[in-house]
Amino acid sequence: MELNRGSAIPLWYQIAEILGQEISSDVHRAGRQFPTESLLTGRFGVNRHTVRRAVASLADQGLVRVEKGRGTFVEDHVIDYRIGKRTRFSANLLLGDVEPGHRLIGATELPATETVSAALGIARGDPVTLLEAVGEANGHPISVAANYFPSRRFPGLADLYERVLSITKALESYGIDDYTRQSTKVMTTIATPEDTQLLKQRKNMPVLVVESVDVDPDGLAISYHVVRFAGERVQLTLEP
Repeated sequence: MELNRGSAIPLWYQIAEILGQEISSDVHRAGRQFPTESLLTGRFGVNRHTVRRAVASLADQGLVRVEKGRGTFVEDHVIDYRIGKRTRFSANLLLGDVEPGHRLIGATELPATETVSAALGIARGDPVTLLEAVGEANGHPISVAANYFPSRRFPGLADLYERVLSITKALESYGIDDYTRQSTKVMTTIATPEDTQLLKQRKNMPVLVVESVDVDPDGLAISYHVVRFAGERVQLTLEP
């Protein structure tokens, strides 16, 4: 497609339409870096302002994202994240041929709040270990998780998780080879400024919030999770 310079349709809009069709046709692959402003100005014979407005339109449509200091990238396709009896972050992504990753952003021990103590079946004020991590898919953030564990049952969990970056592998060290989902609650809310930055999504976009409790084979609660998923990159599939 070529620009129609005699048309009443603005050039930036025509450029956005052309590039959007190329993204849909996989000319620009999901997750890859998008052509730079210099390349696009040379290709279309327009000024940088026109190109910037076209790229901004693509970003508003959720087709690309602009990362400060890194450049512009084609958005990944929506990831289907399954929630069932056994929900494992890495296994979920691998089933969809997506490379999982984790990044620990915080680990601390604190007294259990009323909500956390009720979920874990412990007394309010008992020590819990909070692990906060960013979950990644093909190197891009899709979730921010707050994971709570009873500290008395899992001493030293924070240090162990920092080494293995896997809750499943960490729990195996405490003799828990299997665990299942006891309850799941799903809701949606607008992302906080912190989550917007961590998830690298547009301002005022929603996040999918999943609150869940996992139990060991004896039915005892071992963890309480509050996970915020990027609403524009993840869809949840609830299984029986």
